[in-house]
Amino acid sequence: MKIHNVLATKSLLIKAIFVFAILTTMLSCKKNEAFEKTPDNEIFSKNNSEEIDAYFLIATANISKAIISKSQIAQQKCQDERIKRLSSRIESNQNELLHEISEMANQKLIIIINTDEKGSKNDLYSLIDATKANFDKAYIDLIIESISDQIELLKSITRETNDTDIIKLSIKYLPTQYRFLDESKALRK
Repeated sequence: MKIHNVLATKSLLIKAIFVFAILTTMLSCKKNEAFEKTPDNEIFSKNNSEEIDAYFLIATANISKAIISKSQIAQQKCQDERIKRLSSRIESNQNELLHEISEMANQKLIIIINTDEKGSKNDLYSLIDATKANFDKAYIDLIIESISDQIELLKSITRETNDTDIIKLSIKYLPTQYRFLDESKALRK
């Protein structure tokens, strides 16, 4: 008798869960229909700005990480002391930028993922494999390219976003990145 009651209770519980799942699915579908019928895709235009900001934060963080790695390798392998000092200053600046980007991303609930893992690894491998004779040139060429990419990101986001914190961050770091670019170009042999 007790087993029969337990089985009946379990059967009733399973039926209730099944009905709840169906009702939840139906309600969810109705919400999606209402979402799709929003006039002028109002919701999508709001998300577009957020997507641009998220892309900027992720891309800038990834470039900063790559520059930091290249600069760390340069400090170990460079022959020219001027390049070692420059790479140390660049690394310090990029760590500061990365810290600010990470804080901003955390506030906006954005997870920073590595989106250009293959390109960054190839650059690092080429630096690691470079001989002492050609390392300095290889580093300077790669750092000029990376800083130029970062400058383009910083410039473009000031035109694309309305987020004042991101604009302030860009304006804060652009002059320094230009200075590092100019110093790197001056050291190119």
